[in-house]
Amino acid sequence: MSDIFRCPIDGSKFIKKWVCEKGHTFSEVDGIIDLLTEDIKSEKILDIIAPIYESVWAPFGLLITSGKSYSYITRKAGEMISGTIVLDIGTGTGKIFDYVKCEICMGLDISYKFLKILKDKRPNVVAVRGNALKLPFADESIDGISAMFVLHMFPSVLVAVREINRVLKHGKKCVATILTKNNMISQFLATIWGLKIHSVDYYIKIFEEVGLKVDYEKIGAWTFFTCAKP
Repeated sequence: MSDIFRCPIDGSKFIKKWVCEKGHTFSEVDGIIDLLTEDIKSEKILDIIAPIYESVWAPFGLLITSGKSYSYITRKAGEMISGTIVLDIGTGTGKIFDYVKCEICMGLDISYKFLKILKDKRPNVVAVRGNALKLPFADESIDGISAMFVLHMFPSVLVAVREINRVLKHGKKCVATILTKNNMISQFLATIWGLKIHSVDYYIKIFEEVGLKVDYEKIGAWTFFTCAKP
């Protein structure tokens, strides 16, 4: 499994457990591989509601804002990206892995609190604390990638999508559920979260710019994007 990982500082291989060829050293605590190099803070509200995110917050919020259940959306995504090695970006508690078939299942997040819950609930998932704008994985090493309810929160969507495209194998798929400028509910959510949201066309242009083929489905305030790397 270590062959999949790359040093987030210089991109070199790890020659022994979390020590890269250039000597940069990282840690693994409580089953969480910490490859975060910057002091990136997770949203305070998300850390506060982490214990009830999967059971209350996400199910209730998505039902109101999309008309679909949390399980429906995560199941749909999971079934599309199943493969040998699967990565979920912004994984939170890792709910999607209830529906993904994978031999190596990896969840990446910046929140230690969420990753701790993930390891408690789904101990077989590899928990990685890392930056989605500089994924600590080798080029074309992943069979399926999901980024659920998170891309609209990144400071650079283009950089994040480039990274997804870089680590995704040719002929494989990625999925993303994104808050887009669909209706009054999406505008309301953006105001509450202090986000600048964009149209579906904005995201289509980014996916296509990096070389991904894209399809989409609007689901209330959200848009479910399905991408494939030729």
